[in-house]
Amino acid sequence: MGISRKIYWLSLFVVGLMTILLPCSILAQEEKIDLTLRLVSDSYYDRITPGRDITIFLEVGNNGNKAITNIRLYADLPEGWTAEFRPGRIDYLGPGSFQTVVSIIRSVDNAAKGEYAVDLIAEANETRRVANIFVRLESALFWVWVGAGVAALAIAGFILIFMRFGRQ
Repeated sequence: MGISRKIYWLSLFVVGLMTILLPCSILAQEEKIDLTLRLVSDSYYDRITPGRDITIFLEVGNNGNKAITNIRLYADLPEGWTAEFRPGRIDYLGPGSFQTVVSIIRSVDNAAKGEYAVDLIAEANETRRVANIFVRLESALFWVWVGAGVAALAIAGFILIFMRFGRQ
């Protein structure tokens, strides 16, 4: 057998081996879709007063190896509350990329004091993710009463000082 014939058979063997192994390696690299939705703030707990709004920063990411398309953002809120997302939709998010989204949540004016669960949702054609936060609704009048109490104490203190040391 000549050298050219050995090279021919060796190359034929390599081509045959690649024809078997290449499709197997392509099949082994399964497409992975991994949409992430992460709160950028330090806590999952925010305070709000009736009729006011809070701003929450979110990071929408793609940790997979396939692009994610048509990502829509919305929230599951207590009745009457509203949420606005900027941007409200992400058309394309390539593998390994992230985008920051601003969410503005507003409570109703007559909402009862207490804690409320809010679900922030990112839904794409391929997958869906939910992030949860808790919002504590506090009465705005509470701080008015605290301020009035501090002012009353200051006035009473001045009156006592004037009565004790005044007109001598």
